[in-house]
Amino acid sequence: FPVTIRSVRMTQRSKWKDERAKTYLSYKDRIAWEAKKHMREPIKGAISVTIAFYFPIPESWSKRKKDEANDQGILPIVKPDINNTVKAIFDALNGVAWEDDRYVVDLRTFKRYGYEPGVVITIKSMEEVSA
Repeated sequence: FPVTIRSVRMTQRSKWKDERAKTYLSYKDRIAWEAKKHMREPIKGAISVTIAFYFPIPESWSKRKKDEANDQGILPIVKPDINNTVKAIFDALNGVAWEDDRYVVDLRTFKRYGYEPGVVITIKSMEEVSA
């Protein structure tokens, strides 16, 4: 699913009024819903997570520049900040993929351009990683 969220800091009051806060909450709900389709219960113990953010390639770019971006020759130095997008995903996955994000002991994340924008999240038990 496309990454279209902008980071937003919320207070309890702004949660119901600020349009960006509503977008943020909707984004988190969508992530949780997608995770629930793939997981029966939260993983127990230490966890490894990889999050790949694929941003849409600007339509105004030439075909050559688009292909270069898709092949990772041009990297997306664009908003939102990677740390804010990771925080949103971690908040969404608490209680779904893991009991609490303190169980995540290994994290890899990156931003790239792609012809198919979206987010790919890979979650593994560290027992799987070690085996």
